[in-house]
Amino acid sequence: MQLQENMDEMASKKWFLVRCKSKQESRAHLNFTNQCIVSYYPNVEVAKIRKGKRAVKNEALFPGYIFVYLDPSSHLASKVKNTLGVYGYVTYAGRPQVVPDSLIVELKEKSKLIIDESIQIGAKVVVCDGVYKNIEGIFMQAEGDRRCSILIELLNQSCKLRLDNTSVALI
Repeated sequence: MQLQENMDEMASKKWFLVRCKSKQESRAHLNFTNQCIVSYYPNVEVAKIRKGKRAVKNEALFPGYIFVYLDPSSHLASKVKNTLGVYGYVTYAGRPQVVPDSLIVELKEKSKLIIDESIQIGAKVVVCDGVYKNIEGIFMQAEGDRRCSILIELLNQSCKLRLDNTSVALI
């Protein structure tokens, strides 16, 4: 009997999208956990070049949004709007929109990947400062955390330059 009730409860639960206040997603996730509401806040690892150094940072996949898993007819559904850090459900025609389970599963798989926003080999770049300012080239390789090599065309010859990462930008 208990097993049947749990099966019925799981069948009626659905994923919903909730809009959070700016930079309050972590707070909302914590508050949902404290209220026994299952929530999912998708994050990804993003590799970027900051201040000339490659850094990996954890960022929200959907800034300002979080997913909750609950039965819309339960008493927990009404608590969502009153949770700290939350504006409320994302609605369409006045009704909270259901998010397919398959989308959540796919997001959980994708959130394990690292997104590399640093400059890729072969990308077209431009030199931002120094003697070669505004010269276009092709990114060849990163040399450690702070320097890189680019290939430029100078007087009809290919030349290899070694520059600080802060001196190079994508075109």
